[in-house]
Amino acid sequence: MSYVIALEGGATHTRAGLYDEDGALAREASGGPANPIAYGVYACARNVQKLMRELLGDISPAETSVYAAFAGAADASVQRDMAKAIGTRLRLRRVLVTSDLHAMLHANAGAGSGILVIAGTGAAVLGRDADGCLLRAGGWGTLLGDEGSGYAIAAAALRACARAVDCVALNTSLVERLTKAAGLNAFDEFVSWSARAGKKDIAALTPAVVAAAEEGDIVARSCIDEEAYRLAALALVVQERLDLETDGRLFEYGALLDACDFFRNAFRAATANYGEMQHLPCKLRGHRAVFELTSLERPPKWTQVWRNTDANAGAALPATEQSADAVYIDELSPHELAAAMNRGDCDVAPAVGEVLDGIAEAIDCAARCLRAGGRIIYVGAGTSGRLGVLDASECPPTFGVPPERVVGLMAGGDRALRESVEGAEDSAEQGASDLAALNVTENDFVGGIAASGGTPYVLGALQTARAAGATTVLITSNPSANAVVDILIVPDTGPELLPGSTRLKAGTAAKMILNMISTGAMAQAGYVYKGRMVGMTPVNEKLLARARRIVAEIADIEDSQAAALLDASGHHIATAILMAEHGTDKVEATALLRKHEGRLRDALESD
Repeated sequence: MSYVIALEGGATHTRAGLYDEDGALAREASGGPANPIAYGVYACARNVQKLMRELLGDISPAETSVYAAFAGAADASVQRDMAKAIGTRLRLRRVLVTSDLHAMLHANAGAGSGILVIAGTGAAVLGRDADGCLLRAGGWGTLLGDEGSGYAIAAAALRACARAVDCVALNTSLVERLTKAAGLNAFDEFVSWSARAGKKDIAALTPAVVAAAEEGDIVARSCIDEEAYRLAALALVVQERLDLETDGRLFEYGALLDACDFFRNAFRAATANYGEMQHLPCKLRGHRAVFELTSLERPPKWTQVWRNTDANAGAALPATEQSADAVYIDELSPHELAAAMNRGDCDVAPAVGEVLDGIAEAIDCAARCLRAGGRIIYVGAGTSGRLGVLDASECPPTFGVPPERVVGLMAGGDRALRESVEGAEDSAEQGASDLAALNVTENDFVGGIAASGGTPYVLGALQTARAAGATTVLITSNPSANAVVDILIVPDTGPELLPGSTRLKAGTAAKMILNMISTGAMAQAGYVYKGRMVGMTPVNEKLLARARRIVAEIADIEDSQAAALLDASGHHIATAILMAEHGTDKVEATALLRKHEGRLRDALESD
């Protein structure tokens, strides 16, 4: 049986439905925003991927086609990128992408002429004449003007408040209302708030403006009236330029037109000055409206289609092997190169943020292993292996743990840290052998790092670790990875600017995750005290000065006393703190720390 997923993505949320081959709705799901202009193609593709996995369940993606309509996806290149990103991630059969405007107008106007007006977080107008000619107006975004939108109303209201506070305009209840709606204590705080607020945050203030207007606030009413008039002007110019009948159909959609009587009445009053248009609700909405695209015999010009065919080899490749951009980096200037890589790096932190549950679970497991006397063992090849070795090598000087407690295994051995060792990563047997040589037990935490998710050396080591009862984790940037491990952490960083070079986004994500796991585990296991690196080895003047500050702050003593205790302890921070807090000498403090395996908190709290 074949299936269709119909999906509508907007600035605030996304709705999707799974339909069977008879057109019956089988499942529904909803999720976060999916506006590729506001959030980026790959961030939106990640949100869409989550919804689709939820909808598909045990259904094969190869049996599924997707019809998707996104706010902000009017440009053909954006549609094409979204279709490819969605299709390749899930290896779907076919993906068709268009804008929310086109999908909604097609669903409700059919083959006839009409105008669609959308007014929600954003706003835009799309018209079509009897010959199928299309014309769009508005929807230019926050900088160029999103006239008639919730964002525009709230932004106008905020500016009116600022003028009122400066005593150059009418007083308004909006000053207090908007301050409260934003969760602020005073209107002055909007200066800082606005620096970090996005379009969605600003538009969320619109209900407060509407409430003020309904209670008679003149300023609030003028903000709504003005934007309703601007939206009406866009609709009327589309009508005029397409030479549509003055009593033609005008379909209304979006929260402002659906649920805000004050705005809707103002909008209709403005259009009534130029004719008697038929104001109609959109009967087909959300993913049901998008599903109507399946009735198209062939994809129209306002859509872009991606197909999974044998010739489309990219569909079978991990995302890290696919091309992120049609531009070749060797044809860019140095500044263009830096800018392109910086744009790509902007995908990394959000991708890591989406796998925090898995990272937290890994931190908890690694900490328990350390407390039980076990080890953190990293396994990788190439860039991934070097990152594991780097993180392992930084733990002893940072946290004071013995080097054998955090180990990095590298395919090809130490020589591979500096040069390529041909074929080293291809041997699952060697990975299994290298790990077995460490005599792994159930108290160990073994973390595999493989951007592609399928490195034989790593998978061989993980299989051996599982057989020994160790906790196993795989960190990969391939959403299709299917390794059998206890914890799978998949930051979906998408294609690389230099296809296959996982030292870029995938490597950055892996480094961030390793930092989080080791630092979090050490803190949970007791090797951090009051947020300080009490196990740090002070091997130079800068670190000695830091060590003196740590001892002085934690023991609440003078710097000179801290310096003397550090000298007496052999420059061991935790020992010096124990000497200060318990009034013991170095021998007693060292013995107490050894008893508690270097965990200062446990040593301080012991009898």
